Amino acid sequence: MKLEETNHIVEKEFRKWQSKSCDSVEALNIGSGSNRQYFRVRSAHLFYIATINDDLRENEAFYYLASFFKEKDIRVPNVEYISSDRRLYFQQDLGDENLLQTLKSQGCTQAVIGYYKESLNMLWKMQYAGQEVDYSHSYPRPSFDQQSVLWDLNYFKYYFLKVSGLTFDEQLLENDIISLSNDVAVGDDSYFMFRDFQARNIQIYDAKPWFIDFQGGRRGPLLYDVASLLYQASANLSNQNRSLLLEHYYKIISQTIDYPEKAFKDDFKMMVFIRIVQTLGAYGFRGLIEGKEYFKASIPNALSNLKVLLSDLEDVNKYPYFFSLLHQLVEIKDNFATNKK
Repeated sequence: MKLEETNHIVEKEFRKWQSKSCDSVEALNIGSGSNRQYFRVRSAHLFYIATINDDLRENEAFYYLASFFKEKDIRVPNVEYISSDRRLYFQQDLGDENLLQTLKSQGCTQAVIGYYKESLNMLWKMQYAGQEVDYSHSYPRPSFDQQSVLWDLNYFKYYFLKVSGLTFDEQLLENDIISLSNDVAVGDDSYFMFRDFQARNIQIYDAKPWFIDFQGGRRGPLLYDVASLLYQASANLSNQNRSLLLEHYYKIISQTIDYPEKAFKDDFKMMVFIRIVQTLGAYGFRGLIEGKEYFKASIPNALSNLKVLLSDLEDVNKYPYFFSLLHQLVEIKDNFATNKK
């Protein structure tokens, strides 16, 4: 759909909602991995974010979760208006600054680390509140189960490994993937999993972190989201800051639940591994195949994170072929810095 058409649709819905015309509609180039279209709408001194998305099930998940977490006093945007066909909605405008941008512009200052800590505080509040979420609203799946893990691992296989230039035995790889998915899916999944918890999805508004893009949330393990945030490739946090923030999170949750520290650390390493592999699949699809520069540029950092992690993981002998391929990948990571596919 052409920009003029989408702008007209947004203006028309605004008139339905407010019984007056808006002053301006600006298409936003968010650079996200979704097909949603975003617009900033101005009316007098007020601003809103309009979203057009033809995936109705994804929209319904967002509407439900935004309302639920708002009631739990978690900082998420207000959904102000939903069109009758449920394809377009106006939400609170949280500005243009996200945590990743703040990190890039300021560095790891005490203020930025403070934003990370407060985000982890609010994440735990969201995760724990997830015990009351009605997961029938979740999309595309209600829980991070074996099928979800298989999707992530196969996403990596088809969209990163197959376009990396490495040759491999698909049956040997599939044997390890099935075994790994069985092992990861076992555990406590009674909490809310944000699914894409990264600094780009944390807006800094009124000097506080706010969460956006949680519509893919589902029931799942605690540590997947923490791994997503601390090992976000484009953020490139130092190992020292990762350890500091992980310790902060452990202290938070230990006030409420019993989680032995060794089990916590072992589980965290495995979740970091699964998240990095899933992220590489996304980077492969959006960067190497679709040619989106942000995702392509993040690949070397993600592979560097994977290289460090591989040296620290236990039980790798349970998945020998998969891990041998990963070791080959991290050794050719510099090839991706200038990949022009």
